[in-house]
Amino acid sequence: MDLLTYASLGLSTGGAYALVALGLVAAYRGTGVIDFAQGALGMFGAYLFWKSFSQLGIPVGLAIVIGVVVSAAIGVGFFALVGRRLAHAPAVTKILITIGLMLVLEAVVRIVWTNHQQTVTPFVAAGGYEVAGVRVQSIGALLAGVAIVATVALHLLFTRTAFGHITTALRDTDLGAQSIGINPRLWGSLAWGLAGALAAVSAILLLPITQLSPTASTTLLVPALGAALAARFTSFPIALSVGLGTGVLEGLCTGLLDAQIARAVPDVVALVVLLLVARTGMRRGTREVQAVFHVGSGRIRWTWLVAGTAVVLVLIGTTIGTVVDALSLTAIFGLVALGIVVSIGYTGQVNALPLGISGVSMIVFGAVSDGGGSLLLSTLAAVLTAVAGAFVLSGLFVNARIYEVTIGALAVASILQAIVFSVDFFFNGSKGWTVGDTTIFGADIGNIGNPRGFAVVAWLILLLALIAVANLRRSSVGRYVLSVRQDERLPAALGVVPARAKFIGLVISSVLWGVAGALLAVQRGFIAKGDVRMEGFDYADSLALIAFVILAGSGYLVGAVLAGAFAPGGLLSHILSFAPDVNDWLSLFFAANMIWVLATEPDGVVGQFLRLRDGLIRRRPALTILLGGARPAAAPSATEKGDVGVTA
Repeated sequence: MDLLTYASLGLSTGGAYALVALGLVAAYRGTGVIDFAQGALGMFGAYLFWKSFSQLGIPVGLAIVIGVVVSAAIGVGFFALVGRRLAHAPAVTKILITIGLMLVLEAVVRIVWTNHQQTVTPFVAAGGYEVAGVRVQSIGALLAGVAIVATVALHLLFTRTAFGHITTALRDTDLGAQSIGINPRLWGSLAWGLAGALAAVSAILLLPITQLSPTASTTLLVPALGAALAARFTSFPIALSVGLGTGVLEGLCTGLLDAQIARAVPDVVALVVLLLVARTGMRRGTREVQAVFHVGSGRIRWTWLVAGTAVVLVLIGTTIGTVVDALSLTAIFGLVALGIVVSIGYTGQVNALPLGISGVSMIVFGAVSDGGGSLLLSTLAAVLTAVAGAFVLSGLFVNARIYEVTIGALAVASILQAIVFSVDFFFNGSKGWTVGDTTIFGADIGNIGNPRGFAVVAWLILLLALIAVANLRRSSVGRYVLSVRQDERLPAALGVVPARAKFIGLVISSVLWGVAGALLAVQRGFIAKGDVRMEGFDYADSLALIAFVILAGSGYLVGAVLAGAFAPGGLLSHILSFAPDVNDWLSLFFAANMIWVLATEPDGVVGQFLRLRDGLIRRRPALTILLGGARPAAAPSATEKGDVGVTA
């Protein structure tokens, strides 16, 4: 097969990337919001189409209409519900709310239909034809043609019609539009509905190539984000060109290199685009701030800490083995969540790499340990790998805006999934890595031989990490890191280097994720490619854990512990394991609640508890010690109040 034929094969995926990118541009031009749920909207419409066509016997044309209309309706309804909150929300809120919609749609698909990939037989434009000796797939020509037609139509719609003029005005200043009687939510909802329809068309037409899967949205989202970013989320022709070009390049690499490596090409393109256009104007005309979450004081309440530690130790010593395993995983995921607290709560960056970095660190730990390395040496190698990753990522992230950080993290996570977690080389071929030495000071702490001892060590490490981050929060370094979460301009005017502050936060988070990876290796005892691919180290799993952290309280250290209990395999999922598909139901619950929390109570469960506690203490000061609050201060004197006529 010659290169031109491979290039023509890329027209199908390139057309799909372009259609999703066009939807992203349409949604942004109409609302000023980058819709990270765009791929999931298409995936949901594709599932609805295929089930209607294959199981209900609905004609293919009508089934396609049903899938497209429902995806568009979801886009319209979602923006109608949260549009007012999104209009002037901080950037991190906009990102996380749309990620919440993505997680909700994926969870609904897993619960209602399936969690497994399904093969889809060609239902339209099957076969192909030759043009000048080059074999062209009919589906590729159809997708490319639809993308070109959609580009022309969207360009005319946004430049020649009242719809385009109104939505562009709303993106720049919705307050001004409201003053002349324009309803921002109505017109923004229409833009989101248009984006949802485009996503559904691309996902449906691409089904015979990508197959049907709840995670199918991941194959379209990152390349489409790269194309839309290249277009600065404003130019439809540029989004089309980059989307089609990415698909053609992917097809060429399939022929020249390897199909597995070619899978990472669209993500690499997105990274290259990020490096070229980072920090370009992507925000609304009004000034926005990044932070939305309150941050805890970092003061350690030793009474509660000792009591909580005692409860955990009692549970580890008295419960059955499955509960002990759940407690171990709660501590490990608590470490990962603590890194997310630093990343999102302290620096205001939505990083989709927590479990990806932990997974790479776990593989490195296994390789060193399998080669005869001691427990301490293997752990050091895992943590240094995570820190090295932080140094590499800093070149992409520290000078990027929050949207660009999220896009870059998604791209890197997809690359890891394609060329690390799916390649035999990193897992000792088919043999896998066997964890060897698990002793420290002569005591075996391996989960296989001593699960209770391992659980104690995991919780001890989490406890030390919590104390360390609490001390960091109160230190000058912590204040330096926190200074850039609200707005980079003011601290920069005061001499703070925003890039340095974000770099420190990234390194701290990566160290925590690296330690968690080492603990995961010891907990498993054996690391194989199939286990890593199936047990959740891609960005969708990281985003789900972020949802747990948001719901618990992303600015508070206790929120990390709660998020660890919420995570799959953690204590809560173990308690509810009697229910079928419990992890999918938990994902749906937490993702939906993340949207609600961000719209109404950004500080999560911990923030609600603290407000309730402070209210009780104000009414009943005697409860101060019991509830762990600060003692009420004495009433200030007249001099302290600074009353008029009082001299010092």
